[in-house]
Amino acid sequence: MSKWTNCLHCGGEIRAEAEFCRHCGSSDSDGWSDGAVNGLDEASGPDEFDYESYVASEFGDHAAVTSTPWLWRLIAVMLLIMFFSGLLFF
Repeated sequence: MSKWTNCLHCGGEIRAEAEFCRHCGSSDSDGWSDGAVNGLDEASGPDEFDYESYVASEFGDHAAVTSTPWLWRLIAVMLLIMFFSGLLFF
């Protein structure tokens, strides 16, 4: 039997008799199981993850704000003018 194996959770190299992974900290009590393969249980494959529904559930269907409000732009311009005028006069 090999002296080294890979962590079932992160794939890091660990001793075969290790009780936890020194790379990610996983152990039998908090996450890895004998059926896990690099973070996936044998029951669920990598093709079953629906990215679109995950994004919709985490961030909602609202459109992102893409423009800065005019007030913040005005404040930024005023601060830049004050900064450069301070450099010229002092």
